[in-house]
Amino acid sequence: MTGPHEGDGGRSQSSRRQDGLPGWFRGFMQVMFLDLCSTVIVSLGVTLVHGAFWLNAAITLLVIALLTAGLFVFYPGIAHDVLEQVSTTLRRGGATLAWGLGGAAVMALVLLACTGAYRLRADAGSCGQPLDLRVLTAPETLTPLRAAAAEFANDSEDGGCRKYSVTVVPESGPVPLYDGFRLLWRRSEAADAGHADGQQLFGPQPDIWIPSSTAEYDFVPKGPGQTGAAGLSGGAPPAKGDPVFRVRGSVGSSPLVLALFTKAHESVADPIAAPIAPGTAALLERVADAGVKLTAIARPVPETSAAALAVTPALYAATPGGDAEDERFAEPADLVAPDAVSLLCRFRERAAAQSSEPPDDLAVAVPEQVLHDYDMGRPLGDRCGAVDPDAAPYAGWRLHPYYATDLPTLDYPFVQVRWRGQDTRERNAAVAAFRRWLDRDPLTLQGFRDDRGVIPPAREGDTRHYHLSRLQSVVGNRVMPSAVGLRRPEGVQDTLDRIGAARPRTSVSLLLDVSGSMGGAARARGGSRLGRGTSFLRSLVSQLQSNDRAGLRVSSATASPTGAETFGNVPRDAASPEQQNAITSRLQAVASGGADQPLSDAIAAADLGPGRQNLILVTDGQISATNPALASRVKWLAGEFRGRHPGLRLTVVLTGPATCDSSPVKQIVAALAPKDGRGCVALTDAPEAEQAAELLSELR
Repeated sequence: MTGPHEGDGGRSQSSRRQDGLPGWFRGFMQVMFLDLCSTVIVSLGVTLVHGAFWLNAAITLLVIALLTAGLFVFYPGIAHDVLEQVSTTLRRGGATLAWGLGGAAVMALVLLACTGAYRLRADAGSCGQPLDLRVLTAPETLTPLRAAAAEFANDSEDGGCRKYSVTVVPESGPVPLYDGFRLLWRRSEAADAGHADGQQLFGPQPDIWIPSSTAEYDFVPKGPGQTGAAGLSGGAPPAKGDPVFRVRGSVGSSPLVLALFTKAHESVADPIAAPIAPGTAALLERVADAGVKLTAIARPVPETSAAALAVTPALYAATPGGDAEDERFAEPADLVAPDAVSLLCRFRERAAAQSSEPPDDLAVAVPEQVLHDYDMGRPLGDRCGAVDPDAAPYAGWRLHPYYATDLPTLDYPFVQVRWRGQDTRERNAAVAAFRRWLDRDPLTLQGFRDDRGVIPPAREGDTRHYHLSRLQSVVGNRVMPSAVGLRRPEGVQDTLDRIGAARPRTSVSLLLDVSGSMGGAARARGGSRLGRGTSFLRSLVSQLQSNDRAGLRVSSATASPTGAETFGNVPRDAASPEQQNAITSRLQAVASGGADQPLSDAIAAADLGPGRQNLILVTDGQISATNPALASRVKWLAGEFRGRHPGLRLTVVLTGPATCDSSPVKQIVAALAPKDGRGCVALTDAPEAEQAAELLSELR
């Protein structure tokens, strides 16, 4: 009988005789063949799910090699039997295996060729139009949202074609938005049945609205069953409405702050003091104790800025005196602006001009997020471009934030807006995709805090985004708290009523030149003169309080200011929402036509009441030939007419080409010159809302 060792040796000798290879080498090759085959099969399967083939193959080969080695070490008999069986199978089916492997290789080449042809065809073909998402947000939030939207659009590329595009536009304030949503995104109701087709829209109806705060969202009107609808029980089922709102969480938060320029900050800064004052009154007291005497707190116009509305109650409560005195303190006449970006851009312009030093007796009330953009040199919405914040002109104008427990925090809700006729499955999917993307790439990458009021740490190695911690490293950890409380702003309507009571009442009579020459090109910003003039007046009317008074008259040789049948005339009345609607409806529907009516005749026919009256005349200036006997008419205006209207204050607003030094404007303004005003202003490249706010501030 042959022993085991003898038998093994016999097999080894037989193997050496058949192929001329040592038995141990032949076994090693068989093991490697099995390992490699197993590696390829397992790696292909794993690669279909995740990862790169070469990495999966390397890891799989290592694992299988270790298992094989362990098998030979601990179970050598089983390992030899397995190799013998594999060797026998391969000898019997070698030809079949070779043909199978060859066929598989051919099929792989065919599949690769087809895939490459498909890719080439897809790359060579034209891309379809991406679905455009329309986003509405506050002017202060334009810069970070546009940056995030651009990244989202790039990430939506499939085969080199973008699936989505995003258009981000600014809102014009909570008061115009109220009418916009109430009237299905029309600026105002039709003036009458004959002009219903002349309605103009605000712009594309938004798919997404990101207001500054939930308080601003609660202010806009909503249909029955919608979130935030007045008088609705929380458990009521949703009902159909237009538009339909759906709140999908918050995209971030930003506290309102009072900011000081560097020189004042160096006097007030205290490394021992708590970064959050117990109240705004205590914060202002700390500023005063440091020897900084504030003459004003610059705040945007509340009617056109939700952030300014939110901060106003805290400012009223913090300063001594009544609300009327506090309102004058919070809105310095030389810094009137419709929003925070317009206000901060004025500081950038002053810094670039190097014509003055930073106003160290001034505090600025703005959201922390837009102050971050200002200090970091980012573009500020549509108002001004990027700058180098470390350059000499701008470094001295840096603003340093200060915090108080009663200053509210803006929470920026993500609101999906669904309109009848546009509520498609594709658009809903696009909105959901953008919301999910913001969860993965939140606005904390663009200068916001998270929805808990916390400054998250910057991503390591990320220099592409603007983390709020960068500003924290500039102004100091003791200045910027890592977490703030989420104090909700007060109701928009309650704040508007309080501001209206604090401001002196204003009565304005609007007189618009609609002659044929107003159809010419405007001097600034392009468009027609009539278009610039009506846009300015609409902005002015939208900023009036309900206890103000306003009326409209139009003037040309064919449109009499006193004619009841003249389209465009609106009798003077309290500036209620209905009255504002009536005026803005007529303003957007008027057309230019007819010859000029002499300016003196138009002023004489204006709708003027008793007491103090503000007459605002919008015109292109006319020429002297249109105003015959100008000297006698000017004398009459300065004498008899002024005697009948001693409280009249005339302001001529010029759309061009005439200037305030042109005749007959210069003579007429001189005849009715106000004692406390400019008497004549020319529209500039600045937004109409900003110029209207400046004029209203002077009139008050």
